[in-house]
Amino acid sequence: MNPAADPLAHLAEGAWVCLHLGPRLTPWLDTFLGRTVRWRPWLSARGVAAVVGWGLKGVSLQARDAARRAGLPYVALEDGFLRSVGLGDTDAALSLVVDDLGIYYDASAPSRLERLIACERTPAEQARAAALARAWCAGRLSKYNHAPESAPPHAEPHVLVVDQTQGDASIVHGLADAGSFARMLEAALDEHPRRPLLLKVHPDVVAGRKRGHFERLTPGQAARVTLIANDVHAPALLERAAAVYTVTSQMGFEALLWERPLRCFGMPFYAGWGLSDDALAAPARRATAHRVTREALVHAALIDYPRCLDPLTLQRAAPERLVEWMSGQRRRVAQLPPGATPRGWGPPEGGDALPWRTLRALKRWRDRPPARR
Repeated sequence: MNPAADPLAHLAEGAWVCLHLGPRLTPWLDTFLGRTVRWRPWLSARGVAAVVGWGLKGVSLQARDAARRAGLPYVALEDGFLRSVGLGDTDAALSLVVDDLGIYYDASAPSRLERLIACERTPAEQARAAALARAWCAGRLSKYNHAPESAPPHAEPHVLVVDQTQGDASIVHGLADAGSFARMLEAALDEHPRRPLLLKVHPDVVAGRKRGHFERLTPGQAARVTLIANDVHAPALLERAAAVYTVTSQMGFEALLWERPLRCFGMPFYAGWGLSDDALAAPARRATAHRVTREALVHAALIDYPRCLDPLTLQRAAPERLVEWMSGQRRRVAQLPPGATPRGWGPPEGGDALPWRTLRALKRWRDRPPARR
């Protein structure tokens, strides 16, 4: 497989249809996909090339079933790994993954990302991925980039344990369950008896929208664990980590970008390749005749798999452009006083700035029929 080729080029020409509103509410979806996307609450296969839906979440069941009945491909969409400055309820996504085989967080079946990771890489591709990983760390980036920088509570290197929200689709599809989190915490305590241990709570839990897996700690755990319950930017915790423990959180992937030792208690896309210490056996599909490097993983996950937008032109762009822009936003966030919220940031080189919520509203207004404007 040529990893540089468009994985969707084999699909027939014609419109793509979404049967539930989720994908259609993603601004600039046609630009992301390079296809005309129409919303229809029913499916007529005439003139339709594929059905799109949001990952494997429950809302996509109707779309997947309809695609099977009509003999059409189902294409799964999800946010990219470098999504936005703010969270999803305020900021539009600036990167999107598009998968015609499965979806990256489902370890029970193949995905386009899994195949891309397994590809052998040229020296030029390895060098490009290494440079992108360095730029990611230098820019202090994460999936979301609104949180302030905050020094860890301990000056010495710590062990970072990462919680996730209950019901996160990546947990069950990553071959894990609630017990995986308990085992992860116990392993971190047992394997690092002299290190301070930080337990990072998910931003959605901090915001009060969802629940995590560590609402109660035993007295023994509480005596050794420092709970990070405020919204701290991930690089502030990864930078000083002596080791990172995850189930399926994206922070495990980011730990590899920072070249931190990683223990994994589920089977996320970045596990099973020999880059992490895994509690679970990897699917046989992830066995390769060659060694998968960190750079191969980075190239697949940040260059080949996602589709990125230039925040200024709102056109497709290379991931390096999005990393450059987002790094500028992080520099501005770092200058905020404590408690301030980033709103309406523009490009680092200056120019007009509008909140993404406003840009999203303008996009919908522009797409309305002229008679309704």
